[in-house]
Amino acid sequence: RRPYTVIGVMPAHFQFPIQTEAVDLYTTIAEDASNAEGFKPATEARGSHSVVGIGRLKSGVSIAQAQADLSTIAARLEKQYPDSNTYFSVLLKPLREDMVGDVRTALYVLFGAVVCVLLIANANVANLLLARASVRGREIALRAALGASRARIVRQLLTESVLLSALGGLFGLLLAEWGTAALIRAVPQNIPRIGDIQLDASVLGFTLLVSLATGIIFGLVPAWQASHVDLNSSLKSGMRIGGDGGHKGRLRNGLVMAEVALALVLLISAGLLIQSFARLGQVQTGLRPDRLLTARISLPASAYPKNENVISFFAQFLPKVRALPGVEAASTIVPLPLSSSNMVTDFDDADHPLPEGQRATAPARIIATDYFKTVGVPVRQGRIFDEHDTFTSAPVVIVNELFASKFFAGQNAVGKRIAPGFSAGDEKPLMREIIGVVGNVKHHSLRYDYTPEMYLPVTQIPFNETSLVVRTRVVNAASLTSAVRAQLAAVDPNIPITSVRVFEDYISRSLARPRFNALLLSIFAATALLLTAIGIYGVMAYSVAQRTNEIGIRIALGAAQSSIFRLIVGQAMALVAISVGIGLAGAFAATRLLNSLLFGVGAWDPLTFGAIVFLVAAVAFLAAWLPARRAARVDPIVALRTE
Repeated sequence: RRPYTVIGVMPAHFQFPIQTEAVDLYTTIAEDASNAEGFKPATEARGSHSVVGIGRLKSGVSIAQAQADLSTIAARLEKQYPDSNTYFSVLLKPLREDMVGDVRTALYVLFGAVVCVLLIANANVANLLLARASVRGREIALRAALGASRARIVRQLLTESVLLSALGGLFGLLLAEWGTAALIRAVPQNIPRIGDIQLDASVLGFTLLVSLATGIIFGLVPAWQASHVDLNSSLKSGMRIGGDGGHKGRLRNGLVMAEVALALVLLISAGLLIQSFARLGQVQTGLRPDRLLTARISLPASAYPKNENVISFFAQFLPKVRALPGVEAASTIVPLPLSSSNMVTDFDDADHPLPEGQRATAPARIIATDYFKTVGVPVRQGRIFDEHDTFTSAPVVIVNELFASKFFAGQNAVGKRIAPGFSAGDEKPLMREIIGVVGNVKHHSLRYDYTPEMYLPVTQIPFNETSLVVRTRVVNAASLTSAVRAQLAAVDPNIPITSVRVFEDYISRSLARPRFNALLLSIFAATALLLTAIGIYGVMAYSVAQRTNEIGIRIALGAAQSSIFRLIVGQAMALVAISVGIGLAGAFAATRLLNSLLFGVGAWDPLTFGAIVFLVAAVAFLAAWLPARRAARVDPIVALRTE
């Protein structure tokens, strides 16, 4: 083992910008000692294209200028080193885009949902302020008669509105303090900068600004409407200002229509994400994920410098694991399926050789014997790797069904020879015979289609870093962790075992972001629907109260209760019908933004659109039902007594 000197200590929560997992130690690429025999360090291996560079541009230098300079360098290297640099270039992009680019769309969608809920809530408040101003009509008229100017009345009502908004914002901050902790627990760990989610000065300032702005904007119109009074009629009759007709009634109806339209957009978006998540959860991975224990094992090149050392280690370790009580099978693979890692190589076809740079490429997996038995991947043709496939035996390879059908269409792939761009030393890649064809597996992501893949034996391409997979006979696969650690220590007590988890955790992590997006948007949509229902109920209840005399006259003249009920409900549903038309147009536009977040469902899925329209109509009917029922039961004598 090589000793290392600690030269610095980073802050406790430091995370390198592009790293995907927690890291405890950092060293330079030049000091990397993890490579086995035949695998040069990244500073020497010109064919290694997995290094990511980070730099800070000089002041005044644009991304385009830097990209042009790097492309020139890459072109020069391609000419100097055609064997390793042909068709390879450099892609330059801002670090922020690299870190949050894949979550940017989701953030925009969620921010849009927040804005929609805010607008719906404010529309409700504006309607309440309009109704309250009508109730205070005599008071406002009296103030005007005593000399209060219209501006003074507007200022008073606007002050009340802003005060209500400020109190609401304060209450919202108290809820946010509690909700932030719950949000962090619910946020998938693979979303960048989770630790930055907190209530800081910028959040407090933004909340204050939004509270004041909404108080002014949504309180101004009701205040202005309320200040427009007819002193004679108001003071003489003591009636409430405005009634339910005219421009005030249209304004109230318009606010309700806006609520319904916005709620419809949110509900359709949430419905699409829920459907997408449900279908993603039903995707077949191609292997059996239950009762699988996984772990990462790293053999330092300083202790295992030669290929024979690596092969010997696993030849001792794997039989010990397989012999454990409760273990059905065990093997290794690199990279592990659904672990966000991938390994791609080009390959040559013995029957149709091509020059380097023009060859086809495919993902490659390095596996030990019994891998397909361990993970439950079916063998379609030929055989799998066994103890006869050694470092000195004939080079072999296994491909999946898609590889066979794509590159050997109409032929039997077994027996064909290809040369993957992997070798266990400095020699050129060897031609390998395809000895078997296995089922397709979703290695990279549940969202992507199956890809052509090849499997190479670890006994011929030894890797110091690999993942252990154990098929257990017990339901709780994690219960065997201690036993596996003990067997590893029995072979070499200095080898660490890390990232121990059941394979279902990787599937859960793949579903974490879609689940989180669907959950948040569903909460916003449900909140919007509830607020909209309250808004419809409030407007219809206010309308019934304002029209009590009219309803009493209708009943006195012989109108049936059912006709009164239909009258009120019909008015509500007419508003909803217009709102649905507007909302559908908005949904068609908004769901285009969701395309990159959807899986297995179109952005304009007719089933989702139809179901949500029915849901909104049903909720609107229920919201109007109580006021309509109350109107139908009005006593005409009581109603007319006030005339």
